[in-house]
Amino acid sequence: MLPPLANWQKHFGNNEFSNNSINWQLEDVVTEQEIANIKKSIAAFQLGESSEGRGLMQAAKNYAQTHNDPYLVTITKLFIKEEQLLLKRFMDKHKIPTLKKNWTDNIFRRLRKNVGLELSITVLITAELLSLVYYSALFNATNSKLLKAICGKLINDEEMHIKYESDLLNHIRKEKPFLVKHLIRFTHQFFYFGTMLVVYFSHYKVINSGTYSFARFWRACWQEFSCCFGQGNLLKKLAKQPSNSATVN
Repeated sequence: MLPPLANWQKHFGNNEFSNNSINWQLEDVVTEQEIANIKKSIAAFQLGESSEGRGLMQAAKNYAQTHNDPYLVTITKLFIKEEQLLLKRFMDKHKIPTLKKNWTDNIFRRLRKNVGLELSITVLITAELLSLVYYSALFNATNSKLLKAICGKLINDEEMHIKYESDLLNHIRKEKPFLVKHLIRFTHQFFYFGTMLVVYFSHYKVINSGTYSFARFWRACWQEFSCCFGQGNLLKKLAKQPSNSATVN
């Protein structure tokens, strides 16, 4: 049983052309050193965002057909499309080459291939929760007003994606037996934990430059997870200090 999705279709439909809200004439002073520091990192994130989401689309079609939902497929198409151009346009402007493949992106694509909607969304929301913290760090790390505007837009979009995806996942999971539900939750936490470490050590130069130490990054990531899935997170309890949510500062 799916939650009511008509409002989500309206939201993503209205947001379809919101990339026009970026003022591409903003001051865009970026030093060669800054480009050198961020180019590999943002290229990896851009590759992840450029996914056509074929596996996710197929999972959405199958689930929508089973549950006779008229909105799920359209919503999935719209939010896959939302972020595909922003980082790419910035990279083109600064002649930053795109990546054709990356080992972490390959793993995420394989995990989403030929699986059901719940697992596809679980993998996707894991990446998007961590990207909230990453884009906050990138915002802090750059002097480019244009890149800051792009980061702000991406954060706003990701927040709505995550709200939709967590709503969907929580509805799917709540109908499962108690033990199954908690086993899924526990497994998701460990997957999130492992992915968080991969993101940090793959992008630590940008993350640290954006005023996120490993401890701050850890706390911010677990706070985002808790906002979606509640406070009963075993691994989050290791982070004893409170943290602000991953908003730009």
